[in-house]
Amino acid sequence: MAFKLKYKNLQGVVKELRAAVKAHGKQADTIEKHIEDMEDSALNFKGANSKNSKCWPGCKKVGTKPSPSGTGEIVNDCDCGDKYKG
Repeated sequence: MAFKLKYKNLQGVVKELRAAVKAHGKQADTIEKHIEDMEDSALNFKGANSKNSKCWPGCKKVGTKPSPSGTGEIVNDCDCGDKYKG
């Protein structure tokens, strides 16, 4: 009788282990997708400059200028008229 009880417990353990493998596989897939998304995120953004950015919608590029933040980058000089003034 004791042997049957242990056997049933082992079958339950096997079922739990198989379910855990599936669950962990799904979790790994989710995390892997998140990593891929992060590669293109703002975390990897190296800063806007005149080569990799455009003016805001409705604004017109009128030239380039040194970045006002003092980073040494050359950024777009955009004319937005009164569109974005407070």
